[in-house]
Amino acid sequence: MASATGIVGVAYLLTGAGLLVLLREPIRRPDKPGSTGFALAVLGISVWPLSLGVNYFVGGFAPSMALWTVRLSAASLISIGWFLVAAEVTDRLSLSRTVAAASVAYVLTELLLVVTNGTHGLAFGPATALDGTVPVVAYGPWFWLQTAVNYGLISVGTGLLVVEWSRSSGLRRRQTAVLSVAVLPPMVANLVTLFGPVPTVHDLTPFGLVGSGLLLSWALYRVEFLDIVPVAREAAMAEMQDAVVTLDDEGRVVDCNRAARSRFDIPPSYAGDPVETYFPSLAGAPAADGGDSADDGDSSPADDGRSHPAVVTRTVDGEAHSFSVSVSPVVEAERTVARVVVLRDITPIKRRERELTEREAELDLLRQILSRVLRHNIRNKLTTIRGNADLLAETATGEETARVDRIVEASDELIGLSEKARTIEGLVDRADETATYDLRVVADRVVERVSDRYPDATYTVDGAETCTVTTGTGVESAVECLVENAVEHNDAAEPTVDVTVDCAADGSAVSVSDDGVGISEHERAVIRRREETPLAHSSGIGLWIVSWVADRCEADLTFDVDDDGSTVSLRFTDAR
Repeated sequence: MASATGIVGVAYLLTGAGLLVLLREPIRRPDKPGSTGFALAVLGISVWPLSLGVNYFVGGFAPSMALWTVRLSAASLISIGWFLVAAEVTDRLSLSRTVAAASVAYVLTELLLVVTNGTHGLAFGPATALDGTVPVVAYGPWFWLQTAVNYGLISVGTGLLVVEWSRSSGLRRRQTAVLSVAVLPPMVANLVTLFGPVPTVHDLTPFGLVGSGLLLSWALYRVEFLDIVPVAREAAMAEMQDAVVTLDDEGRVVDCNRAARSRFDIPPSYAGDPVETYFPSLAGAPAADGGDSADDGDSSPADDGRSHPAVVTRTVDGEAHSFSVSVSPVVEAERTVARVVVLRDITPIKRRERELTEREAELDLLRQILSRVLRHNIRNKLTTIRGNADLLAETATGEETARVDRIVEASDELIGLSEKARTIEGLVDRADETATYDLRVVADRVVERVSDRYPDATYTVDGAETCTVTTGTGVESAVECLVENAVEHNDAAEPTVDVTVDCAADGSAVSVSDDGVGISEHERAVIRRREETPLAHSSGIGLWIVSWVADRCEADLTFDVDDDGSTVSLRFTDAR
């Protein structure tokens, strides 16, 4: 008999030690919802069989009753822990200081009543005795009250998990399903021990706890409880920054989240109120499948010819706020039974839109002044200066000739800048246009024009005889800037400029090569950074025009510079 009792005691000890392994996950992830309650429950289901196993090897009434008290506290830990798991996982309650204090007070009260049982007999009666080393307790009123409270906590927690299971899907549904049934084995074993038809000195609860441990292991390692904790829909809805209002099929408010209630002063008694009570402009707002999202305008047409506001304006905290509106249907059995209205605060976006519109108007006016008024006036004055300089050159002699030549040269440069400014204006005005070019024809025309202005250079055009591309406008202006730069910034006595047209299946390119000093790294860096500053600027606007055209045409602009000169290429992918 003693040997059999020892075997039972060892079995209890091994059960308790094995269940302690379940503490690993809540200790690793203390920040996950339910981890604290899970740890308390696991501690309780481990301590219960451990204390019972020790009881089989410890004699004496006082030690045996002390171990029974430990089991009594373990039952409370299991109940409290399980309730906290369910409450946190379903977002019904969080572990606050008040909840923690109440739990500690409950366990301490139980311990106090057991310690002082001799004065009141509430925990166990005088008929309590030992059967070998195991106490056979005559349960007192407090024991039954505590048992009722513990079962109540477990039942409420399990009920919360069952409700969450019925309302959820996917991983969350599997997790709550496993947790809902995990308490059944120990509850059945404990009830059989307390009220079973066959009295036994052995506590069957630990054997039920083994089944609970297996189910909890499944929850931890198969459905990833405490690893992946899906957020409850209710919690997500409550914490959303966007206002969400749910309407029934008659346009009455049936639900709204915290953001909607606080921003639009919706009272707690909103249920059943018509939507026009709080949002007059949303009365009868329709929703197509998938929902109608807000447009840039003030309203968008519905399928039935009506329109509902895509943007509504409301006063919040004394300030006008703009909200985009999205209305989505809730369809069941091919019938719309409800609508979900989401109102997103887009006040900063609207404010930024107004600022950008004002800034665009200012920039457009400035562009008109600089590009049309100033450029036109400057060009007229420069033409006058240039004409008078030519007259002076006819009669100038000696040193006067050199001075007149400098005037003519400066005038020509400024007129050239004016022409480039007009080119930029044209590029801006035709930003969305496309054109078709034959790159060989473009190269020939450009070389002909530039050679008239710079006849001292040698020009060649090589490559494909025809190469057609369809792309953005400004390609000819960009090629002309490249050829012109190749001549202007060339220090050779007789500059040489080669234009090559390459046409291939993967794209076409026009390249301009020269034998000058090459484009400096400083110039190329300015273009790459797309930033013109007083301390880092390009010497001319020709390369800027080339860069802008390359961006518009989605062409690759490359620079190849060595001791023999520079080669600048524009490569287009739309070659035909």
